[in-house]
Amino acid sequence: LAANPLAVLEEARDGTLYCAEIGLYAKAEQKGLAFLLPKFAKASVTLVCTSVEPLGNLAAEGKFDAALLSALSVGAVLLPPLRARREDIPMLIERFWRDIALQQQNAQQGIARPLAALQGAAVTTLANAYWPGNLEHLQNVIANLVLNPGHGDITPDHVKRLLGEAAAAQHAVAPEITARFFELPLRDAREAFERIYFEQLLGREQSNMSRVAEKAGLERTHLYRKLKQLNIRFARRGEENGS
Repeated sequence: LAANPLAVLEEARDGTLYCAEIGLYAKAEQKGLAFLLPKFAKASVTLVCTSVEPLGNLAAEGKFDAALLSALSVGAVLLPPLRARREDIPMLIERFWRDIALQQQNAQQGIARPLAALQGAAVTTLANAYWPGNLEHLQNVIANLVLNPGHGDITPDHVKRLLGEAAAAQHAVAPEITARFFELPLRDAREAFERIYFEQLLGREQSNMSRVAEKAGLERTHLYRKLKQLNIRFARRGEENGS
């Protein structure tokens, strides 16, 4: 998009151009996409863009082109995270389980390996999980359960153990990220660290604000102010029963 946007247009002609995490695009790439917008209709191109970070916030910080945001906002659709649609999770588990089992059978030339049963309580455990990676995260966990079932039925303990391992990997901070702190002024480095710190803590504690506040050593009201200051979105969950 930055070097030759017209080549991108030709490649996408009569099809779909999918721009994942457009909020991470460089300014030159944003400019290239804005250049193509009025040309998509004539080329029969459907544009689909996704972003976890609200583009309005990025535009306010000068990190995203305001004119491009205005054009994209016309057809914007807000998709809630998986944890906000917990009633859909059992159905999704069934679908993923069936699809992955079928893929495995096809890979083994039609020889179906007996699958362990997923206990109802294990389904409930999956439905109540935080799912920071949304559908892809759930699908990966189901694939692990299908392909590495162990012995006997899959229990809640089996699921919790797997989710714990996934969370540890999900919330590990890469060394190259921490190395960037030393390239920033102290104030910016402190803010960057605090953002990573609270995002990690929210994920580990599944947005249980009581536990997050306790781990951080803050009053809850102070915690909420800090998260707002850092532009960190969160969902309050499980505070009543301490789960």
